[in-house]
Amino acid sequence: MKKAINIFVTLISAVTLAVSCGIIPTAEEGIVAEWTLTEMTGYETEDLPSVYIDFRADKSFEIYQKVGDVPRYRKYDGIYEISGSTLKGEYSDGEDWGSTYKVSFQADGAVLVLTALETDKSGNVLSEGEVCRYAKASLDQKEKDAADVVTKSVEEVSARFL
Repeated sequence: MKKAINIFVTLISAVTLAVSCGIIPTAEEGIVAEWTLTEMTGYETEDLPSVYIDFRADKSFEIYQKVGDVPRYRKYDGIYEISGSTLKGEYSDGEDWGSTYKVSFQADGAVLVLTALETDKSGNVLSEGEVCRYAKASLDQKEKDAADVVTKSVEEVSARFL
């Protein structure tokens, strides 16, 4: 029993040290990067839409996505907020994202995992849903410059991936 307690204390100490030294980023620190969608619940890899998200340190974001046979990316932007490991956001037109997400990381922070959360009006988590995995990657600047800017997110509800 004493050995088990010592192992548990050692593990807690190691995790605390890893977080405090920046080896394991907090959700708020780790999310700041450019990401591309690599896996999504319900999609085969070849059918996956092309989605890039740039989470910035100032709590703003830009999403570039190409769904179906459209010739150019569509650009959405807005602000996000992280509380612990819970992520939520609002598009620049004031519309909330379609879901709140649980943030986690894999591969030493190189993979961002967003798990959709169903919550009640008080913010209590009722269940987890769709899981999306993102890898660090940037969209080419020429593609960004050519993107169609979407200013009314509500009209594109069926095509948004956040």
